[in-house]
Amino acid sequence: MSQVSLYAVQDSIQELLDDLIPIETTMNTQIISQLDDHMVQACRDLYAFIMRLYTDMRVNPTEYGLLSDDKEACGRALALLHSFVWQRIPDGELMTDSRIWISGFLKNDSHLLGNVKTPFQIQERLNFLQRCGLHIEYEENGAFVANPEYPLMLLPLQKLRQAAKKNYAGSVVYHNCEFRLITNPKYQPTIADIIYNRVSPETEKLLLQLDLYAREKNFKPECRVKECIYYRYKSKRIMTITVRRHLVYILINIGDIDHINGMPYTDDFKTFIKKNMGYCTNCFSHHGGGKKVILFGKQVSVCGHESLKVRNPKPIQLDYITQAIDFGHDALGCV
Repeated sequence: MSQVSLYAVQDSIQELLDDLIPIETTMNTQIISQLDDHMVQACRDLYAFIMRLYTDMRVNPTEYGLLSDDKEACGRALALLHSFVWQRIPDGELMTDSRIWISGFLKNDSHLLGNVKTPFQIQERLNFLQRCGLHIEYEENGAFVANPEYPLMLLPLQKLRQAAKKNYAGSVVYHNCEFRLITNPKYQPTIADIIYNRVSPETEKLLLQLDLYAREKNFKPECRVKECIYYRYKSKRIMTITVRRHLVYILINIGDIDHINGMPYTDDFKTFIKKNMGYCTNCFSHHGGGKKVILFGKQVSVCGHESLKVRNPKPIQLDYITQAIDFGHDALGCV
């Protein structure tokens, strides 16, 4: 694998680290007051283990099967690690606070392990996890899993999983160690969680202004993962704010391109639309090069729906962004 690809893999793992909710954010005084000392320590154990695991994955990606010229194989290897840690272990039977029983372990796990093609065999993959403290004790009909170094981590891991299965079907919000789900299983991250310690003060102010603007227009915010928040009006998604590793972008659904072409604009706003249109870069092969449309007399390829994607927005762009939100709101027939 080229050095560039190595950096790309390490960068993706760094995203996992950056998406972890800082322990001082989730374990604040209010949350701690709702938990006993035993659970507080258990949450700290889990956070420490996940930090250690992701850090080891970033430093030693080869050991986890994450370096391959096949991008799909890398993705599957990462999916395996997530599936085992965040699903298979917590779905087991909690025997004590520090020990879980997984019935039929390795015997009936083809859906989790056997179908995931990586350069490594099942046992090798599990050995990689054991280097971060996990201990697997095999029995004829299953296995016991424990972590002597972080003995209480299994208890909050299972509670996060249970909350996610009940209220967050298809979401990985709990992968971020969102411990507020333990005391409030229906908790959803807010804009404050999304931007915490990730953006400059100027960008933070801008995003909070946009959040307030959306709420004043009666848009309903929805957040099911730590890095992005959606704003809907009458079931139609109008705007998405995404923050990842100090990369911010705002996605604004502006409706039909033909409608856009027929609207009057100032030259500056027209330039803003052209610069920030969501052009297709063939990021996925099934896009087929994107959707061909005519924008202001020129044929372009757009990615998915007709949307603006404002990357790393500046405070000076606030008026343009709110104009685009209003335009999309009207064009989608939300009035």
